[in-house]
Amino acid sequence: MTLNREDPLPLYQQMYDLLRADLEKGVYSPGEQIPTELELARRHGVSRITVKQAIQKLVLEGRLYRIQGKGTFVARPRLSRKLKTITSFTEELKQRNLRPGIKLLLFEVQTAVPKVARALGIGDHDAVAVLRRLRLGDDEPMGLQTAYLPFSLVHPLLREEDKLATGSLYSVLEGMGLRPVRAVEEYSAVLLDTPTAHLLGVRPGSPAFAVERVSYLPDDRPIEFVESFLRADRYTLQVELEGV
Repeated sequence: MTLNREDPLPLYQQMYDLLRADLEKGVYSPGEQIPTELELARRHGVSRITVKQAIQKLVLEGRLYRIQGKGTFVARPRLSRKLKTITSFTEELKQRNLRPGIKLLLFEVQTAVPKVARALGIGDHDAVAVLRRLRLGDDEPMGLQTAYLPFSLVHPLLREEDKLATGSLYSVLEGMGLRPVRAVEEYSAVLLDTPTAHLLGVRPGSPAFAVERVSYLPDDRPIEFVESFLRADRYTLQVELEGV
């Protein structure tokens, strides 16, 4: 692809299209540094301002990122989260050809706080199993999830710690006849506090999606309340809309 000065499309947009096509074809790999603005300007016979505008647009889209004093690099593809089907984190990563991983941070029985009790439809101070895990994709932190489950329903889960440290919670629940069939999620944009940012491998104050999910059994009983933090630099949201 070459730039065409006779084309009514602005040169910076043509430059953007060219660079984006190179990224999509894999000319540059994730984490690889692209040529400098000066090199690209000389290669394509345009000004550095033109190249800078094109690169800035790709940076804003999350396709490239800059490191001050070093240059511009190719960002890793973001995981598109579809807000239509209920899937486990493990299933979600496998569908996108990422190797799922888990770091088990907490697994214990606690007394439900009012917010958790309301979400699960149980009494204040009833027992809940609490499962907090750092979720990894190709060994990189992607999200932090804390699941609360009614202890009265899932007490056999306490014998499955080894499975929960390596695999899908939903698979374990399915083996107990408690597989969720629907869920309601609520998303908020947040800036990560220091402890959460460190767990996710990003700087404090980095943007993230804060997600709350309530999952339900076929008889409409809540089986799970989950609080998650998903790295905004690794996720996009895909929503399917239908006419009314």
